[in-house]
Amino acid sequence: MTTATLDEILQNDKFNITEILKMDHRYLKSCIKILKDDEEDKKLKLKEARSFLDALHKHSEAEKKAVYAPIIKVEPLKKITIEGEIEHGITDAKVKMLTTALTGLRTLSDELEVELKVLAELVEHHIKEEEEDMFPKMRKNLDNTILNEMGFQFMKLRGFTVRDLEKYPTLQKEISGLRKFGTRLSGNFIAKVQKHVTKSAHHPR
Repeated sequence: MTTATLDEILQNDKFNITEILKMDHRYLKSCIKILKDDEEDKKLKLKEARSFLDALHKHSEAEKKAVYAPIIKVEPLKKITIEGEIEHGITDAKVKMLTTALTGLRTLSDELEVELKVLAELVEHHIKEEEEDMFPKMRKNLDNTILNEMGFQFMKLRGFTVRDLEKYPTLQKEISGLRKFGTRLSGNFIAKVQKHVTKSAHHPR
């Protein structure tokens, strides 16, 4: 897809933001399962924790810019978006603290093990609310081209590598086509989404 235009990307449902977020969630959930297991080996938990914190940081930063910022003014999504932003603030602070705390460690203390479990439970709750409440509302209030553009912007910011997407071969082929678009949010993206939503609100489908 190295020659793809933005218009072609917007028609490509492989970039649908709800599906891309679910894909990223699946990796976070696999880490959460280990971090919540009281019987799991602490050294394995430490290894998983480092990967989890790194992925969660990248996911959160990209999601806040490509998803939350554009839809905060969409009335049917406003309250759940505000709630999600508050949860992001709590988890982001925890991620920062724990990333520092784990530096140089060879195994986990009981206290850090519990801290990671609490964070895992917070993220698990956040993911569940997004998938069961926010995503259906997004699909109802935004058409596919907007959802695809949100996915495209998220992919640029998230910075997936081919290895990250080894279980998703169709998306592996897509990421090479994103490099020419840079790694920043498009300047008019948020305004474009909100303009589209404003029009849709006056012409409900």
